[in-house]
Amino acid sequence: MFNNSDNIEGIEALKKELPEELQCWYKLGRHVEELHYKHILNEECNDIICCIEMLLTDPQYKYSVKLFMYNAIGDISLDMINGFYSGLAIDDLSDTGVEKHTRFHIYSFEQDIEFSIYCEKIKVELVKHVGG
Repeated sequence: MFNNSDNIEGIEALKKELPEELQCWYKLGRHVEELHYKHILNEECNDIICCIEMLLTDPQYKYSVKLFMYNAIGDISLDMINGFYSGLAIDDLSDTGVEKHTRFHIYSFEQDIEFSIYCEKIKVELVKHVGG
């Protein structure tokens, strides 16, 4: 299910909480409820890095997942009404010999939405479970 996601912090908890049919990035990435860009202190190297936070929901708005992308670089544009209509994808490139800060590639399946982010670390959290 969550392909290439074993090295994402918090993924095991997400797998336990989300129904199996929602354990695909392209299903969660269709609805972007919030998007934040900020600078934070990376305590490991005592340096300021950028962090992109996205709040994603399933099509029925029953589950919300917060996605944190640390030390992120790339291009962002969104369909402001639909988010990533065709969904979101995440690739772990660590086995390809890439540099540490470009370990993960997050992108949209939608051809006319330019969203291509590379980052060093990803963290996920289930932040809301409504009903059920």
